[in-house]
Amino acid sequence: MSSLITELQTYYQDFLRADTEALTRFYDKSLVFRDPLHELHGLDSVTHYFTQMRAGLKRCEFEFDATTLGDGSACLPWQMHYAHPALNGGRDLTLRGCSLVRFKDRIDYHEDFYDLGAMTYERVPLLGALVRGVKSRLAKLPPEA
Repeated sequence: MSSLITELQTYYQDFLRADTEALTRFYDKSLVFRDPLHELHGLDSVTHYFTQMRAGLKRCEFEFDATTLGDGSACLPWQMHYAHPALNGGRDLTLRGCSLVRFKDRIDYHEDFYDLGAMTYERVPLLGALVRGVKSRLAKLPPEA
């Protein structure tokens, strides 16, 4: 496996303890980072985002499944184990997702795919019950012909 991908996975294994200075080892300064909430341009923006995100979390660790490595790209399925005081009473949660990265010398594109509702909306009292109810009703609808 590419040493860049190994470094990336090592970094995210304990996201709260990882040093943001280490990002320069595997991310390019011109990095484009996307997730369901953001599109960030440049490593400085990503570093700032990570610093802010960590402030509210009590726990954040990534467990990676089998990685698919291509020529200059990789698909990294993961499970994020996290805890936030405002979600689920601060108790541990798990979210499944996948990251797509593209690279040459360093990673210049990183996109995370995950269910934002499962991560946040479904964990907020009252709103969570409403979202779960809508999902349940949609699951019961017959598929379109």
